[in-house]
Amino acid sequence: MENINVQVYSLISEPISPIEKLQTIAKLGFAGAEFTADFTEVPLEEMKKVLAETGLKVPSAHVGLDKIEEVIPYFAELGTKLIICPMTDFCNKAEALEVAAELNRLGQIAKPYGIKIGYHNHTDEFYMDEGKYLYDWLIDACDPEVTAFQVDCGWCSAAGVNPVEFINSHAGRIGAIHIKENGGVIGSKQPRSRHKEYPPFKFELDENGKPIFPPEFLKMKEEHDKLNVPQGQGIVDWKAVKAAADAQCDDVIYVVEREASYNDPQDRVACLAEDIAWLKANL
Repeated sequence: MENINVQVYSLISEPISPIEKLQTIAKLGFAGAEFTADFTEVPLEEMKKVLAETGLKVPSAHVGLDKIEEVIPYFAELGTKLIICPMTDFCNKAEALEVAAELNRLGQIAKPYGIKIGYHNHTDEFYMDEGKYLYDWLIDACDPEVTAFQVDCGWCSAAGVNPVEFINSHAGRIGAIHIKENGGVIGSKQPRSRHKEYPPFKFELDENGKPIFPPEFLKMKEEHDKLNVPQGQGIVDWKAVKAAADAQCDDVIYVVEREASYNDPQDRVACLAEDIAWLKANL
């Protein structure tokens, strides 16, 4: 497998600057990086210089829905083709259609720059409403000319959905694949509404001053930890995923993401080195 990219979030625990993260990514042998919005804080000319020095491309980016419009010109200068909303709340068909309308609006703004706007799934986008997954409602309501979507196969399979079948069901619409391994099924639940506010987790302290984690946080931690397994040792059939993705769309963007665990002692850089070596050897 060639042209393997990496989501910079995979290095979130590394205490180094965005520039140093890009230099690390290049040394590991990745062809490109999927940026997060904070990378746009690096001045454009400085970023271009670093990309030229490292040889890295920036084919895609993860940016919050409320920030996408302002960063489109920056990413256009870097040759980015897909800007993806990494997550936003929508709990039913009606709210999925509202999000689709916003993606379509942003897609029209990005179109002159040669960029499409997309969305990245977790598990809860596979909650069923009126006979379809919420992710189905979202994709089906978006304009194919200005949008494309990213299937995170780790989260998809964690929801109990075969990513190959889902890719095939939306042939021509999947512009990117997140290569994230998954060790088991955790299911999906109805996500939060985009029209409600939710209180943040509250952490009480025990008699020793250590945090007492609420049950909701512990469940989230357990779910994240299941995803954090070495490449090729999970439940996803990556050869079948690649075959399906390549068959439905040209120039699919492949992005490795190693899910961060809350208490994982493994070195992130070492993990990514293992992942890219497995992918190059097996795909």
